[in-house]
Formats: sequence, structure tokens, C-alpha cells
Amino acid sequence: MEERSANYRVMIVDDEAILRTGMLHLCNWSEYGIEIVAQASNGLEALQYIEEVHPHVVITDIVMPIMDGVEFAKIMGKEHPEVKIVVLSSYSEFNYVREVFKYGVTDYLLKPKVSAAELISLIQSLCSGIDLSQQDHLSNKNDPSLLLGQWLGSNNSHLEENKQNEAMHEELREHFKFGQFIIAKASTSLLLSRTNYTQSQLEQRLLELTAEHLSGLDHALVFLKSECLLLVNYESRQSVEVLSALKRFAAQALEALSYISFVLSNAFGDLQQIKEEHIRLTPYLGKLLYFTEQALVPVDEIHVQSEKVDFNQEHFTAALRSFSIDEAGVQLETLFSEITISMAYDEYSLKRLCQNLIYTAMSTFEQLKQPIAELSSSKLKLFKRIDLAFNIVELKSIMLQFLQELREILPRSDQQHSPILQQIYAYVHENYANDISLSEMADKLHLNYSYLSSYFKQRTHENLTTYINRVRTDRAKELLLDHSLSVSEISRLTGFSDHNYFSKVFKKMTGMTPVEYRNQIPQ
Repeated sequence: MEERSANYRVMIVDDEAILRTGMLHLCNWSEYGIEIVAQASNGLEALQYIEEVHPHVVITDIVMPIMDGVEFAKIMGKEHPEVKIVVLSSYSEFNYVREVFKYGVTDYLLKPKVSAAELISLIQSLCSGIDLSQQDHLSNKNDPSLLLGQWLGSNNSHLEENKQNEAMHEELREHFKFGQFIIAKASTSLLLSRTNYTQSQLEQRLLELTAEHLSGLDHALVFLKSECLLLVNYESRQSVEVLSALKRFAAQALEALSYISFVLSNAFGDLQQIKEEHIRLTPYLGKLLYFTEQALVPVDEIHVQSEKVDFNQEHFTAALRSFSIDEAGVQLETLFSEITISMAYDEYSLKRLCQNLIYTAMSTFEQLKQPIAELSSSKLKLFKRIDLAFNIVELKSIMLQFLQELREILPRSDQQHSPILQQIYAYVHENYANDISLSEMADKLHLNYSYLSSYFKQRTHENLTTYINRVRTDRAKELLLDHSLSVSEISRLTGFSDHNYFSKVFKKMTGMTPVEYRNQIPQ
């Protein structure tokens, strides 16, 4: 490996992840002989890194949780007086700033006005008397999590950056010397939206959990924008131990934080693959909502590529127009049942579909001049609840609750607006497995046969025989998920006495034969 030139080593301590990241990318520090060797979210965490990274300068905030800048400066003055302390403060914290000067703080900078040029000049001035040639052996003791974060966040488009990437890659190789790697990755955006955790508090909690469950393993926990990535490096004989530790970590994280779950990569043997796996795992995060109460999901259990479920929104709208909320509910139940099994949508697409169905329902009743103004006014709140749903069960509950609210809002007279339709729906759902005769149905409902068909067509814009076949087809689609049932048995169970006719109707409704439909369902 080419010998790296020694740099002045700087640690950043601030409870705001955005500020730490911003300072990290404020300029190309290496051009000025400066290296950011570690970052911490509070004084206590920073003290744990001091012996490992040996900074020349620590730039610290004053107001932080767990251990603030005053206490941190006090301890540093006693235990590490050789380290230069620079305080980043705001005007409102000036009394704190005066306090820390008692403990050997060298200088302070105002947060709103700090610039790259000012920091560079100050660091170079503070470090001017240090002989770096005597400390080359410390230059490779960088925090592996910081190194990994810089490497994963780097851009390979420029030659100079490529050289830096290669240097970081080599340095990571010195930290991670075993032959096996595995990654657990999670999204943190929903957790931060649904709880009072700050980014710093979230990071601190996850760092505590990794320390508790992976302390005996080489690992790095990295926070990148709205994601966190946990890398574990180990020997192949430790595979069972590593998997067990990761399961405990993820389970504790879910229990403590409520809204976080992890996708687990397959094991791999090349450090260079870390970037590839990091990128490859991202689409899998959008499918974690199907794994209710499962904190760690192996990537092989997730179906990323799958066909969209066939859901006819015209039929959903027709049910609403006829005030058949129960029928609309049955359609939603079927939709969620099929989606849960096939994982047909990622989180974003499924939530957009749900919001679109709610919008459709509200528009339909507004056109029918129904009194849903109160529900319509809370539409944005409802959309927000959908955006913040953590899993498929919660999402389904929100949708069915919406239909229940519609039932309660619509006047009783409107709910009974079409008792004939209610009777037809009930009759079909009770008798779809049998041979339904329209003339017998008309007799049962005390209607003229021709009036029955024309009435249904007029109110729903669908032929009655088509509706019967649709109910049977929807039921057949559910039964096809059970591979123990033959197609001919399903034909009989859904009221199709003729197997060929069943296949013909099914293909007309879905675009596939029953066998083709079954074959595209992941087993």
C-alpha cells in the first residue's frame, strides 16, 4: 500500500447529525493536511473514541444530551490536556462558552457564521507546533464507521476522489481482516417522523444496542441520509454466532424504537462488494412492510420483482355508487390478501394506491351530493396516516376504518338507498359456489326476471352475469394460492360446473388462465 502522508487529525462532536455531516463535507480537508478521524453525538461518546483515534483538535458543541460540552471540556483538560478544544457556539450559549474557557478551551467559533477558510486557518494554527512525523503510526486508527460512511458516500466520478476512495478502501481492509461480511440495513425516516427521537438520539440508541449485542465482533454502524447500515466482519466459523447476534440486535431495536426493521444481506467475501450490497439492498427496504413484527428479514425471503395485483377500480367505484360499502370492503379485503402474499407493491406504490382509492371514494360521494364534507376535510390527515403506516396490517386497518367512517356518515336512508342491490349482492355472495339461476334469483327476490337484469345494469353499469363471474373469479384467485387444491377442484368450489368454461371466464377476467395465474404466485 502506498504510504499516506500524515495529517492533522480532527474530531467533530455535535448532537446534530446534519451539522456533523455538513462539516465533514465542508471542503476537501486532505488538500489542507487535515483529516476528520471521528465524529460523536455527545461528550461521553467522544471520550470513548479519544484513545483510539488520538485527535489533535476536537471541535465540539456546547449543548448536547448525556454529556454536554462543558463537562466534556473539563474531563479533556484533565485527561488529555495535549488535545486542542475548539467550541462551536451560538449567541444564546455565550455564558456556557465563558464557562468552558476555565478548562483549557483554546478558541470558539459562532455556528451560524463558521466557514471552511476560518476552520482551516484555525486548525493549522493550533497544530503548527506538532511534529507529525512522530505520529504516523496513529494515522490509520480512524474510526471504521466514519471511514465506511465516507467511502459509501463518496462519488467515483473524479480522479482525485478515486485516489481517496482507494486509500479509504485500503484503510478499511486493515480494520476488517476476516473473510466474511454481512450487512443489515434499515430505513430511519418513518421512525423519525412517528416518534420524538432526534437523529442524534436515534443514532445513540442504535450505537448502544450494537455495543450490547455485537461487542465481540468487528462491526461498523453507519448513518447515511435516511438509512442506517450495520456491517459485520467475521470468520466463516462464526456464522451462527453472527446471525444470532444480529437477530437479537434487530429484535431489541424494534422493541425499543417501534418503527424500524432490517433487511439482511447474504454473506459475501469481498470488501469491495460492500458498496454493491449497500445499493442492492435499497429496493428491498420498500418490501419490509409485509413482514409484520419481523425485525430482521433475510433478503431471499423478499420478492422485489412481482406482477401487480389485478384490481379493478371501476368495480370498486361501482360498489360505492350503489352505496354497497360492504361490497367495497370485500374488494379491499381481497386486494390486501393477494398483495400480502405476492408482495406486489413496494411501500411507496402501495401507499399511493391506497390514497388514490380514498380520493376516488370521496370524489364519488361528492358527485352524488352526499354529506361527507367533514370526512373530506380530514383527507390530508388521512393521507398522512397512510404515509406513516409501518406495515401492511396497519395500512389495511386504516383503509377499512375509512370505509367504516363512510358507513357512519352516510344517512341511514342513503345506506338503504338500494335495498334491491343489497339483496342481489348478498344472494350472489351466499350462492356463488352453486349453480345460480337468474330466474330463481328473481323469484327469491320477488322481482321480474327482466327487471332484475336491467335494474342491476342500470345501477352498476355491469351485467349481472358478469358480476357473478367476477365474484367467482375473485374467490378462485384466493383458492389458487393454496397449492394443495387442484384447478378442477377450485372450478367446482367456485360454482363453475364446466372446467373449460371456468378457464375461459378466468382468462377473460384476469388475462391469464388459472394455471398461469398460479404459476406467477411466489411459493
